[in-house]
Amino acid sequence: MKRYGMLKLLGFVLTCAMLAPAAAIAQDDVPSDPLDREFDLYWAEKREVRNIHKRLFLKESRHEFALYFGVVPNDDFFTYLPLGLKYDYYFSEDFAIEVAGSYFFKQNRDLKDFLENEILTGGQIDVQLPQYLVWQAGAGVLWTPFHGKVGIFDTKLGHFDFGFYLGIMALGTEVQKEGVDDTEGRVDVGGNVGATVRFYVHDYVALRIDYRHFFYNARDADDNSRGLSYPAELTFGLSFFTAAPE
Repeated sequence: MKRYGMLKLLGFVLTCAMLAPAAAIAQDDVPSDPLDREFDLYWAEKREVRNIHKRLFLKESRHEFALYFGVVPNDDFFTYLPLGLKYDYYFSEDFAIEVAGSYFFKQNRDLKDFLENEILTGGQIDVQLPQYLVWQAGAGVLWTPFHGKVGIFDTKLGHFDFGFYLGIMALGTEVQKEGVDDTEGRVDVGGNVGATVRFYVHDYVALRIDYRHFFYNARDADDNSRGLSYPAELTFGLSFFTAAPE
């Protein structure tokens, strides 16, 4: 009986030794001070909240004027260098009506020079393309749903926004008639889609990059359709915003 009593006492001591640390840990987890408990509840709630910042540069009811230049690189015979203007009016923070126009400076590409000057020894081929771009003008809707921040050299935060464009346009072209030295101007109707990103320097100034893809029905020397033409334009510009209305 004494031996059985000793075993019961030893088991009780071991059980108390095992439960003591767990009780201490549980006691440490519960703040004794009511103020500490309030702080724990506050930070637990804050950790579950997603912090989304509002736009720093607002555009609603403002006017944007942009001067831009760029390149149309996907023509086989010419490289076009557009120089133009864009105007946007923001009737809401995300949506704007855009009007734009540009003039195309053209340069011969290597393929045209090769065909005219190097393909035949002692001779040349006169490459006459039936149609080339001269100017464009159009209007459309710009939707800018995305905005954010980007680190600049780990010293400053830059703000930007990104959007999509859809519009219609008129394209001025010159058509070369067969057997005639002079060209004849014509106007074609087309459409364009693209995207725009702005990097804000100030509330009134932004750097702007635009991509536009044009679509129009190209014509041959006899003014017959020769299929869909689709120049791609990449431009870089400087935007100026008017003051926000009070």
